[in-house]
Amino acid sequence: MKVKAKLENLAVRALAESMTVDVMTVLAKKLIDGYDLYDRTGFPENIPIPNLDAARQILKDMNGLEIFPHFVNLLIKIQSEGLMGRKYKVSYLHEIIEGITEHGLIYDNINKIFVENPTMRRTRNWGALRKSKEYIFAFLRLDIVKNSELVRKYSAELIQKTYTDLKDIVDIAIERRNGRVWSWEGDGGLIAFYFSYKKLLAVVSAMEIIHELFLYNRLFRKLNDPIAVRLAVHSGSCEYTENEEELKKNDTVKKVVMIESKHTRPNTITLSHTVYESLDSVLADQFTQLKAGDGRRYYSYALEWD
Repeated sequence: MKVKAKLENLAVRALAESMTVDVMTVLAKKLIDGYDLYDRTGFPENIPIPNLDAARQILKDMNGLEIFPHFVNLLIKIQSEGLMGRKYKVSYLHEIIEGITEHGLIYDNINKIFVENPTMRRTRNWGALRKSKEYIFAFLRLDIVKNSELVRKYSAELIQKTYTDLKDIVDIAIERRNGRVWSWEGDGGLIAFYFSYKKLLAVVSAMEIIHELFLYNRLFRKLNDPIAVRLAVHSGSCEYTENEEELKKNDTVKKVVMIESKHTRPNTITLSHTVYESLDSVLADQFTQLKAGDGRRYYSYALEWD
């Protein structure tokens, strides 16, 4: 996200007044590998770069690459936690944070980064994640049971309306918990959670989906057959990408798909041990341990109807 010139100029003043060129450069290199301030400014290497020129170039580059909020994350960190054993008082930091808030971002105190305000917009990367950078996610995988049979049995119009209803159930459950749909096909999809208590939020979202689908099948379904789904939740590292083919190659994503396809019955949620062990006892007690042929521990929750 790019910010307005007024906010960029305020940040330039803050850097110039608060730290040396060496410190500015260290911060820039944390976000841009191999960042060369002399090359960027055009100053000869035997001439010291003035603070104001250095700050102006660095903030121009950060804004041009749309990573200005990430740079402000670093300013917050060096003021609160320090850098190389020293804390820095950053001028105008409060005003800079307010300026970013006006651009539609809010500060996540748990993850220590700016994220988009969900009341203003919702994007795949929460306005915070960078391509090819590795993060820890909780993934929720959903698959519609016997999708092919349903498609053959019912008209395209009825299937479309039914699957739209299901997607609405999913969207409501995940959006209130700041989840994002990363892929969605006719028979299901992959939802990512990154912020706050990501594993808990993924699990509770899955439980809401299965509860709401139960009511939908009882009261509102458009097909003679009830819609059944399989849900799985797993957590692990993944490089952020918007390429779905690359996403499918990630080990964490492959694991949650495997759990859903091989260890999950219809109308059931299956958790990996990684997710299960993060739950408090009240919620964990709702799940039953499964005996898996691969020797791993999985945990299941189901709602069933007659």
